[in-house]
Amino acid sequence: MLSILIPTFNEEQAIETTIRHVHAAFAAMADPDPFEIVVIDDGSTDRTPAILKGIALPELQIIAHPRNRGYGASMKTGIRRSRGSLIATIDADGTYPIEKFPQLLQELRLRGADMVVGARVKKGVRIPWTRRPAKAILGFLARVLTGLSIPDLNSGMRIFTRELGERYMHLYPQRFSFTITITLAALTNDYVVEFLPIDYYRRIGPSTMSSGLNGIWNFLNFLSLIVRIITYFHPIKFFAWPSGSLLLIGAITIGYTLWNDANISDVGLLTFFTGLQIGVFGLLAETVVRHRRV
Repeated sequence: MLSILIPTFNEEQAIETTIRHVHAAFAAMADPDPFEIVVIDDGSTDRTPAILKGIALPELQIIAHPRNRGYGASMKTGIRRSRGSLIATIDADGTYPIEKFPQLLQELRLRGADMVVGARVKKGVRIPWTRRPAKAILGFLARVLTGLSIPDLNSGMRIFTRELGERYMHLYPQRFSFTITITLAALTNDYVVEFLPIDYYRRIGPSTMSSGLNGIWNFLNFLSLIVRIITYFHPIKFFAWPSGSLLLIGAITIGYTLWNDANISDVGLLTFFTGLQIGVFGLLAETVVRHRRV
């Protein structure tokens, strides 16, 4: 069975259309597997709960949080309460090409992948310009730290195995970002992850995620999340950067003062040994992580 998770919060303008399009996409497959649509209403205060009650589909399961707990909490609820051996996710705001789901499923099976991500990289995708600088920075940092090219770090449209989804439940944050966490966790632990190019449309209804101070706050949260995930799985890849930089600066400073003043600079020594300590700390952390995996 395949479980399609749709977390929603105040999506009265798009939720019914999203559910019916998801149902139509999987029901129309030539040889459809059994599937269920699991909607997690995360404490909506608009007409979303009433709209959900009016949708009569046998495959539909509605789970309601009594108060808003966050996107990650909704995904964890959906994973726990769903039944499928494969889990698909989609946002409820109308931004993703739902009709591409069968293609993602086919790709997962053909490639023997653990996860297939709909990468928003097609020409003309409608990613708001306010999000693009932050998205580029996060993508660059993740690429540097993982050593892998990641076409789309936090796409909300994907299919993955239950084994992968459940293995890292303890790492998923309550709010943002479940998608970044599962992507980095899979890539840094040698799971097979494939990326399929998809379109991305303008959302239906207002968004508070990237507006004003919320956008800055979410970006900082995403940044800290990437660092936390990398230090959890491969700490040496994080600590090597400050360690190497400080060692180089310290060595240059010591060499400069030796050449010009025939003396070793205190600042140079302090900088050099600080870099050395950070590097040793990173090596110890890497050893602990590797021992934990044994």
